[in-house]
Amino acid sequence: MKKILIFSLVAFAFVSGCSKKTVASTEMKGSVAMVLSGLKTDEAFNQYTYEGMMRATKERGIKTAYREEVSQDEQIEIIRQFAQQGYEIIIGQGGQFGEALQQVAKEFPNTKFVFSVGTDTGGIPNLTAATVSYSQAGYLGGIMAAHATKTNKVAMITGVFYASQSQMRDSFKKALADVNPKIEFTAIETNDWADTDTAYNATKALAAQGYDVVFPCLDAAGAGVAAAADDTKHIAIVGSVADYAAIYNCKAVVGSIDFNWEGLGYIEACGELVDGKVHIIGMAQDGIRAIVNNLSDSGKEAIENAKKDLAEGKIDIPD
Repeated sequence: MKKILIFSLVAFAFVSGCSKKTVASTEMKGSVAMVLSGLKTDEAFNQYTYEGMMRATKERGIKTAYREEVSQDEQIEIIRQFAQQGYEIIIGQGGQFGEALQQVAKEFPNTKFVFSVGTDTGGIPNLTAATVSYSQAGYLGGIMAAHATKTNKVAMITGVFYASQSQMRDSFKKALADVNPKIEFTAIETNDWADTDTAYNATKALAAQGYDVVFPCLDAAGAGVAAAADDTKHIAIVGSVADYAAIYNCKAVVGSIDFNWEGLGYIEACGELVDGKVHIIGMAQDGIRAIVNNLSDSGKEAIENAKKDLAEGKIDIPD
């Protein structure tokens, strides 16, 4: 069952080289452990959800722990270790944690688990899934890209097309078609969320093929896309997850679809999403926002109209 939650702006407000070890706070007023797929300094969802958890530590005195850069083959054991240590809530950050969370949640029915950036609980009562609306973000990104392209060739670059990224791709493609059915679209997987060189080379290759707008959904590898766009000077970026212009100081950014990961990490750590349901936070709940840097007046108007229609549920895209 899916559930849309509405939170106050106070609880869900926007904010804008590490060792691979477990770190815990000292005061015990509830406890939560977070398992990260990447670095907590990646300037993407790992960092911002982690910062949300740390805000919960500061404001509510929650005991916290984390592990970063957890590989696929480490997931089950690390999640299980946190459960054995008695943490009340264990959060897996990233679409790759779904199967591991389901397995360990069955082993520890009295522990609460959160599949963050996921939409599948497997019907397990002590596993909750929570994410921002990738579908709505993709649609807004597609509207922006459609009004930015001059060659009618647009591409999306991501690490792996997990369920959320696939939804984002499909709604992005729908938005392109809604604006201009003649736009040619391609989607690329780099198979690495943090490899800047691979993202750089993929972007350069797209530019050589005549693509003039790219829509990256990456972690630290987003820096590679920004660098390639600046170097080619023939390709524009519609950022996702974070504000690409602010983070990378990239002149090629026409705008970004920013995700409120910090707010999501905060409410996850505070235990507000431990009901065994699926929570999708969209435009109406301030889960995403559109930042426009360099877009035509018609493009700006189209973004405002799309934001309103998404918030009112008038655009038919799956969540």
